[in-house]
Amino acid sequence: MTIDKTKLLSSYAVFDSHPNGMLSLAEIDKALIHIAPDVAKDKPAIMRAYKASDKHGRQGAKKADGFISKDEFEGFVDNLIKYDKVYKMFQGMDKDGDKRVNFAEFEAGRKKLGLTDGNARADFDEIDKNGGGFILFDEFCAYLTQF
Repeated sequence: MTIDKTKLLSSYAVFDSHPNGMLSLAEIDKALIHIAPDVAKDKPAIMRAYKASDKHGRQGAKKADGFISKDEFEGFVDNLIKYDKVYKMFQGMDKDGDKRVNFAEFEAGRKKLGLTDGNARADFDEIDKNGGGFILFDEFCAYLTQF
């Protein structure tokens, strides 16, 4: 299911349940359950979008403050759309559902990522930044969103 950007953007007041112009992760989670239940279950995508969108604090401070302000909200929605697509790709590769992709799963699904040339092991190792022998969602995101 695709995320309806217009619907999410027009629902800011639903997200801001403590009308203070700042959204906590809990407020976002609660609103998504009602507005976009198919997306609400994709917690890793929500978390990734939340962290990527929290750019500044109150009065324009240049550091994250743990909240999504109204002017960061459109960026959050854009990030949510992007990371939800990436998460669904990740889930498609994670055949055993353990929230990580092993080499066999990667090798079987790498064509869906457009990786048809080169060495599968070298590609896997490039994505597996921590060298743990599995591709985690954060590693998968970092690799796919660099293009």
